[in-house]
Amino acid sequence: MTTLKQIVLGSAAVLSLAFSVTSCKKSYSVDGPETSPYVSSVYAVNSNRSVLALDPATGAKRWETKVGSDVYATPVVISRKLYVVDITGKIYRIEPKNGKIEASSSLGGAVYGTPLSYDRKLIIPVGNTVKMIDPTGNFTTVWSYTATDQVRTSPALNVSKTDTNKKVVFFAAGTKVYALQADNGAQMWQTSVSGAGNFASSVSAANRNYLYVGNDNGSLYALNSNDGSTYWSYPTGSAIKSSPISVGGNIIVGSDDRNLYSVDSATGLLRWKYTASDRIASSPFVYNQNVYFGSNDYNLYAINIIDGTLKWKFLTFSVISSSPFAYNNTLYFNSFDKNVYALNSEDGSQKWSYNTNATMNASMILDTISGSVVPSISGNYPY
Repeated sequence: MTTLKQIVLGSAAVLSLAFSVTSCKKSYSVDGPETSPYVSSVYAVNSNRSVLALDPATGAKRWETKVGSDVYATPVVISRKLYVVDITGKIYRIEPKNGKIEASSSLGGAVYGTPLSYDRKLIIPVGNTVKMIDPTGNFTTVWSYTATDQVRTSPALNVSKTDTNKKVVFFAAGTKVYALQADNGAQMWQTSVSGAGNFASSVSAANRNYLYVGNDNGSLYALNSNDGSTYWSYPTGSAIKSSPISVGGNIIVGSDDRNLYSVDSATGLLRWKYTASDRIASSPFVYNQNVYFGSNDYNLYAINIIDGTLKWKFLTFSVISSSPFAYNNTLYFNSFDKNVYALNSEDGSQKWSYNTNATMNASMILDTISGSVVPSISGNYPY
């Protein structure tokens, strides 16, 4: 027979067990959705008005976004946001993770040159002006400078020759070269180079003492960065549309006369030249003692920087006027055959290619966790 005491004790045991099981349950906090990690991407733009993000390892397309018009300016990344400016002067702020256009604004004129990144701002050639734009919010104009002619080249930046605390913006337009104070756009000097035609080549300002720029008259000029006076000039056989780079005492530039030149930065004397089979409008890029450039003969070349000898060349299906860049032993470039290519930078073997289904007028960039890798057509190129 069950006693009252047994019932009470049994009920207490059941309650105790229930309490023990309940008290052993784990407690979980309520988390929001995980954010996508920031990944490296190659950014390309084509004449189909597409902005594309590609996986740098495989060439797989991550996303594709449409803008309003064709793009000639190389994209720029600031503070983990992608900025693209089309030829009509409309600027777009794009989220790199998914290609969503967050904001856009008209800058008021045509844009051909690549924006320069400085102090989290963008310095952009717009029509016959150069403007500093705050890319956050509504793209406010910080300052604007008006040149005599349309600015179709990319601006470059370096410290002042006489004051290392002052940053200077250099650019070429028409037959003149200009220097502006980076912080406020005030003109420091402008110069018309004697005997020069139009400047289609962007200024190289890697050396704080001298600027280097090519001209339609076929000459490569070294200018004093303090006042624009001519230090030396070197004549090539045709117009220079390639932008020069300055590396280890070499000024390297391509010419429409089919030659890539290496000129001594101090004397203006020729060190070596390499002859391709057609014009060289592509701006060279240096990586691991190799000089890389494209040509209208459809080839991408790798040249020994010491003596100018050919290391290898890679044949595409059309003209290469854009500028290559290299990262992690991989060379990236695009051809007018509508393809983006990734090659082994040492031997030229192809890693992958991606057909964008339209021609590309702008060079590409690679954005990584540690920063952007840019071609030499951009004023942010270190050489």
